[in-house]
Amino acid sequence: MTDDDDIIKQTTKLLVVGNTLQRKFSYCSREVKMELFRSHCYSIYCNSLWSRYKVATVNRLKVCHNDILKRLLGLPRWCSSSLAFARNGVNNLDVIRRHSVFSLRSRVELSTNSIITSDRQSSAYVCGPIQQRWLGLLFVQNVG
Repeated sequence: MTDDDDIIKQTTKLLVVGNTLQRKFSYCSREVKMELFRSHCYSIYCNSLWSRYKVATVNRLKVCHNDILKRLLGLPRWCSSSLAFARNGVNNLDVIRRHSVFSLRSRVELSTNSIITSDRQSSAYVCGPIQQRWLGLLFVQNVG
């Protein structure tokens, strides 16, 4: 069982939202467009729970997220996405995912609920794929 289907659904949802924003708000100021982008394109539901997926599936979601920002700003596809995100003070998909993972992981780690506490202490949680994915997203591992 993988999370690819859910990621594809989120990609489709993001494309619909992006097209709607571009169509309805193309004449708004840059500030308004960025606020709309934050409001509508930061909500990628359950992304902190994704643990088994193909990298290509998430890369399609990233490209979609990048393209929406560039289209909203009227930038060509070939221009730097990183620069567009930095200059406009909005988060890219990697940052959004890290925030989501950090938020969920913090709530799980600090929870006093007996069910969550027992699950947190199990080897399935400590060594499981979701914990490995979380650690991979939150911490840079230097190899070598």
